[in-house]
Order: sequence, then C-alpha cells, then structure tokens
Amino acid sequence: MPGLILGIDVCDDYTQISLFDRDSCDAQAIGLGEEEEKFLIPTMVCKKKGQEGWLIGEEAYRAALFGEGSMVDKLVKLVERDGTATIEGTMYTAKEMFGTFLSQILDIPKKRTGCTVIDSLVYTCREATVKVMDTLMEISQEMGIDREKVHILNHTEAFLFFVLSQKADIWSHQVCAFDLVDHGLHYYEMNVIRGRRPQVAEASHEALEEGFSLEILETPSGEKLADRILTSCAARMTNKKVISTVFLTGKGFENPKWPEEFLRLVCQKRRVFGGQNLFSRGAAFVAFDCLQQTSAYPFICICEGRIRSQVSMEVQYEGRTRQLILAPAGSSWYETRASVTLALDGTDSVDFQVTPLGGKGPSKYSIPLDEFPKRPPKAAKVEVILAFTGERGMTVRVIDKGFGEMFSSSGKMIRKDFYI
Repeated sequence: MPGLILGIDVCDDYTQISLFDRDSCDAQAIGLGEEEEKFLIPTMVCKKKGQEGWLIGEEAYRAALFGEGSMVDKLVKLVERDGTATIEGTMYTAKEMFGTFLSQILDIPKKRTGCTVIDSLVYTCREATVKVMDTLMEISQEMGIDREKVHILNHTEAFLFFVLSQKADIWSHQVCAFDLVDHGLHYYEMNVIRGRRPQVAEASHEALEEGFSLEILETPSGEKLADRILTSCAARMTNKKVISTVFLTGKGFENPKWPEEFLRLVCQKRRVFGGQNLFSRGAAFVAFDCLQQTSAYPFICICEGRIRSQVSMEVQYEGRTRQLILAPAGSSWYETRASVTLALDGTDSVDFQVTPLGGKGPSKYSIPLDEFPKRPPKAAKVEVILAFTGERGMTVRVIDKGFGEMFSSSGKMIRKDFYI
C-alpha cells in the first residue's frame, strides 16, 4: 500500500493538514472532524489533570476552559525562544510539547486512511526560521520519519508552488493572495518571468501594517471599518499591476462576503478564489513532487528561502574545462549541500564563481590554501564542502585529504564564510 503524502501548515494560531491523492493528483484538507471549520486545528496542547494524556486543538481549549487541565498555546513561538512550561510540578520543553502536538496531528491522516507509513511530508510555516526548521526535522526523525522524506517551506514558497500547481491560465499574469489572520494581514505576489530558459517564477511576501484584530468583525460597524482598511490595502498593493487571479485565505475570510467594497475592487476583471488550505495544499503538491524523478516545476523559483545566485567552480574533466555547479539558483538554502573531492594541479587556492540571477556577471571568491602542506602538482587532494546559513550566507570548508599512500592527510581544515 502506498504511503501518505502530506502537507502540514503549522502556525501559532492554527494548523492545517492536506492529504495528496495520487488518483486525482490533487490535495484536500482533512481535520479532526468532517465539518469544514474542523480543518483549522488550534495549535495548542493541554495536559489533563492527574493523567498522562495530552489533548490538542479544540479539545485542549475546552478542557482548559472547564479546569480539566493546563493549556499551552503559541507553540511555534515557544520553540523559537526555547521556552518551557511547568505543569503539575513537571517542566516540559517547547520541543516536547510541539512533538506531542505534531504526533497527534500526524495520527489524523493515519487513522482516516488506515495507513501508517509516510512517503513524503512537507511542513510549511509563515516564517521558517532555522530554530523552527531544525526542531521540525528533529521531531520528525524521533517519530521514525526518515530525514530525506521531510522538507520545510515558508508560506511564500508554499504559495508559489500552490499557484504553479494550478492551470496555466490562473498564472497567465501576476497572482496575489491576501492572508487575513488574527495577528495581521499578509500579502503575497507571484509572477512568472517569460523569455528565459528555464523560466523564472518569482514570489514575494509583505506583512502589511494595516492589519487588525479579527475581533472587530463581530459587529457591523467593525466589519465596515475592516472593509475600508482592506480596500485601501488592496488598492495600494494592486495599483498599476496586471493581476489575473486573487486568492483570499486566513480565518478572517471564512465568511468571504462581509468585505463588500474590498470584493468589488479585487473582482474587477480578475478571478477570485477563497479557501483556508492554500499553504497546506501547496506543501502537499511539493511533497508529491519530491517523489518524482522529474519535477513538475521546470522553473527557477526565486523568493525568500531560496538562493538567488548560482555557485560553481571551474574544473578540468576529461581534458576539458567545465563549470561544476555546486548550488543552483532557486534551490532551498536550508537543504542545499555540496561536497566534491578535487585533485589540485599546482594551484594554491580554491576558487568559486557566484552568478546572480539576472544581468549581472559572475563574482569570483577565493580561499587561499597557504595553511596546507606544500605538495607537487597533481599530488594533493582536497574535499570542498559547501552549505548555506541563509539566502545569502555561504559557508565553505576545505579539508586536506593528502594523496593516497604518497602523502597522508594533515587533518587541516580551512573554513570561510561569504556573503553572496
């Protein structure tokens, strides 16, 4: 039986699960119940009084409300700051509580389908920081999910891949999304730049200052005020842009009919879609794509979380000078690693070319090898290991490997950090 293909959107307020169906080649939301509102699972846990069990979501909230346990919410922020919670005299770390929550989240599709094997899992978070990504990876491994089956996207990446998974006429021009949640209003925009091979898909995200608490939607006067705020934001963000499609997502758009003035503006000569699972579905599409030999996205994808330059080296191979690509533009900085062993032919440095996407020419970076023992040409080998600390932060390690039985390795390593 094929394993599960999952996209999970984990935010401080709500978590959503999308399950990819191989037959329909589509992803659909699933939740704790059949009703649509159950698709939004509050990101919280509650430790039952005097018991070992934990509750999550609405059950956790209700138990805490009736004094049956101690609730902890905002788990993503808690992980970010290495927080703890002391319940009934026992201290629990943020990672432990987050792991408890995610374990029960993954039980939902397992119970729904009767399948306990996960073939591919992609998490998405609004801002996927290193701390949160590392914790998600560690928790997944502790749950028995192989690291190579797990990937992490930020919301901008999930939005980009969600749009590219739709029919091409959806993204014939620019595409935007308004995400209205309790802590603010977020605007996403995507555009496919044609005329390049391969094509480039760019996406951006902006947290708008005009965000408001969703509590104001509880009164007619509050709805009118929120409508005016949204309309002003939409007019500013879409002015003089050719936008073919608009997506509305977030809890604030659960009832999409209330912002009448805003809808009149964004619906002018555009397709408008509403739904709560945009980011989790985008993650699920990527989860499926990770299982394919050839990607369904023949684009260089540029947005936050992605490397904007190609990193390469000029090497001699089979008598010809070639460019060895270590990090292609558009790849995830968090997942990009490269390791190559080189035989040195009299050179006293390891040199790189960093070529930005666009019109600029390549920049050259060099790592001197003065600290390594001097050896004859073609009688020295080094291992070059490349990784990234961010979209523009590159770390390179060069390790002396010696040369077989003739020259043993000195064990020396040179590390250089570059801002590209």
